[in-house]
Amino acid sequence: MKGTPKMDFFRPTSEPARSIYDAFVAESAKRKGKPLEDWIAGERMAVLNAAVVAAQRLGLRAPTIAEVELSERCACGHSDYGAKWAYGVARAMHSSTTQSVQG
Repeated sequence: MKGTPKMDFFRPTSEPARSIYDAFVAESAKRKGKPLEDWIAGERMAVLNAAVVAAQRLGLRAPTIAEVELSERCACGHSDYGAKWAYGVARAMHSSTTQSVQG
């Protein structure tokens, strides 16, 4: 049915993960026709920007781009990739120190 919202079982139910996930989903819808590097960079920036806004709104620590990228790598290969990525970024925001990025 047109106008009926699609149920997304992976969408987080709490903040800040929900806002981060929504930003990722909105940006991922723009992939078509873009080079791989462009849509990856766009999704990372959308997630980072949403996390920074949520951090300010909720009084949390804003994540670094390195933490966003680390959370993304940890989510790769999972069926709930977007949610896992959002939860990883949210976890970093709740920590008092920056997550170390291991190579």
